[in-house]
Amino acid sequence: MTCKAINAARAMMLLGILALAMPARAGIEDALQRADALRTSDPQAFAAALSELDALEAQATEAQTLRIRLLRTYQKALTGNYEIAIKDAIALHQEGKDPTLKFRAALLAANTAAVTREFSLGLRYLEIALAMQDQVPDANDRHLGFLVAAILYTEYGQHSLSLQYAEQLLALETSPRIRCPARLKKIEAEWKLGSGAGNELATSQAIADCIAQQDAIATGFLRGQLARQWAAAGREGEAVELLESHLKEVEATGYPRLVGEIHSLLAEYRQATGDPSAAERHARAVLALGVKDAYSLPLVTAHRVLYETALERGDLGAALGAYRQYAEADKARLDEVKAREFAFQLSRHELQQRDHAIDLLSKQNEVLTLEQEVAKKSSQVDRLVILLLLMLAAMIGFWAYRTRRMQGQLRALAQTDGLTGLSNRRHFRERADVMLSRCTASGQEMALVLLDLDNFKHINDRHGHAAGDWLLGQVARACRAACREGDVCGRLGGEEFAIMSCGADLAAAQRIAQSCREQLARIDTAAIGHDRPITASFGCTTSLRSGPTFERMFAHADAAMYRAKADGRDTILTHVEPAPVTVLHRGQTSA
Repeated sequence: MTCKAINAARAMMLLGILALAMPARAGIEDALQRADALRTSDPQAFAAALSELDALEAQATEAQTLRIRLLRTYQKALTGNYEIAIKDAIALHQEGKDPTLKFRAALLAANTAAVTREFSLGLRYLEIALAMQDQVPDANDRHLGFLVAAILYTEYGQHSLSLQYAEQLLALETSPRIRCPARLKKIEAEWKLGSGAGNELATSQAIADCIAQQDAIATGFLRGQLARQWAAAGREGEAVELLESHLKEVEATGYPRLVGEIHSLLAEYRQATGDPSAAERHARAVLALGVKDAYSLPLVTAHRVLYETALERGDLGAALGAYRQYAEADKARLDEVKAREFAFQLSRHELQQRDHAIDLLSKQNEVLTLEQEVAKKSSQVDRLVILLLLMLAAMIGFWAYRTRRMQGQLRALAQTDGLTGLSNRRHFRERADVMLSRCTASGQEMALVLLDLDNFKHINDRHGHAAGDWLLGQVARACRAACREGDVCGRLGGEEFAIMSCGADLAAAQRIAQSCREQLARIDTAAIGHDRPITASFGCTTSLRSGPTFERMFAHADAAMYRAKADGRDTILTHVEPAPVTVLHRGQTSA
């Protein structure tokens, strides 16, 4: 074969290779776009599209390989593998060169970090993504930044900011696929802010919009929101019918947060409509999802439903176990709410510090420039430089003072119940442990009084949550008035309060409870339109009766308090072992 023939053969072979490679590359690009479109609309089809990409990955370019990795990371987040998803998203953001891929990876890291309560990490990557938003060429990709900001600020409880970003996004000309979750975030934020409680038409229109976009996850959350609106209007039966009729669609998404939320709503509404067995079944379905979302409201609701259904059927052992789990889950959720508020405030504070640091560096650069000129100027210029340095030192001292003051405010925020001003559950426990150790060391007896408001849910339902919040503040004042000097008073959560008193025997505990009971009866509820006196059920014990450990004292006082509630409310019960509990009815004292 001649040289010319060999070259011709090589050219033909090269053309054949290119002819085979070009359709493959085109196939990968089509598969990438198809998989990205199916991400939130059809989880099973999305998984199948990823399997198709697995078969084509060997022929992908480096950039396409990174996009495939990003889609796999989305799948990990959607199926609850949050920690791995965060790690992979951060790695993609660091390794990628394409602005769009880096932007979307940062948003995914921020979004998933909020789910795992890594609040500072989530805010940091949200700021990173928003800072590079202008580098993203496609408008729909850029709009994802506003959407994730709306989602994240919902997670952080900053509903005004969430509403602001959602409305900003809906004002833009964006794709219907992005408008669907944006409308979800707007409706959720309005509900949380109390301005969208009756806007059922907007919710129904948003559901229809998301169904048209085949966004099963957003559709599921919107149906849950519509069910809340119906239940708030007393239409629990319709809410149950709506959620039950679409439960299989929700479970088909495989998204743990959505599945847990819908089952918890069904558990709550089934119980409200008098179907405890169905309520218990849905509550256990929430628990069966595992601990991937251990601080969620659905988990708290599930434990509460199991506790109340066990109590209704008279299974006190199961009720006590379920109550303990409910109390632990509720405490964890309340601590998590404090933690995310702390993280948000800390992030804002760090951002301010960074801006101030930049200002200080700029001023320092100005000072250095002036110092170069000082050598050529007179003593008058020297005095000017000294004055500038003193101003800089004063500024640094001022911001140091502001920083210390902010830290003190954040510490107080972490220890205080924002509604009543009393110690929160965690801080009350810490102070009670210190007091118990001090009393035990000095040979003094210590008393614990627990109280739970009677019919508080009825007051909330009849007069509104604002009235309930006002009443809790009045109850806190009544508890303080009943305390002796040196006593510790706290709100343990919901309508439950506690008083710890050093040097108090059982008679003193009863006097504290009776004093608190009298203070509650004096509350003037005319301001909220309530025409009945405020009462509570009390449980008392002492370290002499229960032993010098907080856990036993709390368990005994808690059991006495719930027996008081079961005995007809407005009652004071004391823990007595082994003799029966002594009942104190209105105006009575124990023997």
